[in-house]
Amino acid sequence: MKVASKHTGIARLVFVGLLMLTAGPTLPSAASGEGVEKQIWVDVDPAYFLDPDFKFFGNIGARRETGESGWWRLVAEPSFRTKLHGRFHFAFGFGNFLTFNEVADDRWELRPFQRLDFNWPRGKFALHHAFRLEERYDYNTTTWNVRTSLRGRYRLSMCYQFGALQTDRFWQASVAGEVFATFTGEEGQMREQSRVTIGLDRSLRRDLHLRFELTWQKDGAFYGPVSGLDEGSSALYFRFRLAKKWGRSKSLREEASS
Repeated sequence: MKVASKHTGIARLVFVGLLMLTAGPTLPSAASGEGVEKQIWVDVDPAYFLDPDFKFFGNIGARRETGESGWWRLVAEPSFRTKLHGRFHFAFGFGNFLTFNEVADDRWELRPFQRLDFNWPRGKFALHHAFRLEERYDYNTTTWNVRTSLRGRYRLSMCYQFGALQTDRFWQASVAGEVFATFTGEEGQMREQSRVTIGLDRSLRRDLHLRFELTWQKDGAFYGPVSGLDEGSSALYFRFRLAKKWGRSKSLREEASS
């Protein structure tokens, strides 16, 4: 018990440190509202389980940047996930991101990815770790010139479920920090650097739940440095998600926590 308690304390310190690292350059500008893009994301997340540890899943959604010269985007990302040895899971998928710009050429990004995720330490306040590798192909739909790059992502998240007065009916609060690193190549239009997210879930029944997320995001500059500066920008987005499951799934509690 003492060893588990020690590991939990260390993990929480790491989690807080990551939030401070990612939030530092972003939260002040978000609080002031200066130079912060506002985005709205709406998503449907279907999942079909062949058995509790093997599922096909995906994300279908639309995203909108609300400024006068903003953009809007359609997303489709079919994927599958399976359990490896012990607590580890492996997933891969193929993302499609079609972006319609007001002041620039439209973009179409193809994004195959591979992901390894696991919970450590486990327990009521388990930390969820996700390592993701993405191959990005960002096309200009007017000239069909392409920017290619290889990017890595690491996401650390924690959730707490409460209000379980009925079976599979509960609320869940979550917090997450994520960092991005481009290893090689030329990035496309979207150049995320870090994110901090807070979320709130509500299960409607065993196979259906809603989630709201509020995210601060730090972006790199798309058009390169201006007057010797390349400070990038910040974004604040509001995300609404509906998750629906079919098949022999795990309990909603266990699945929502991952």
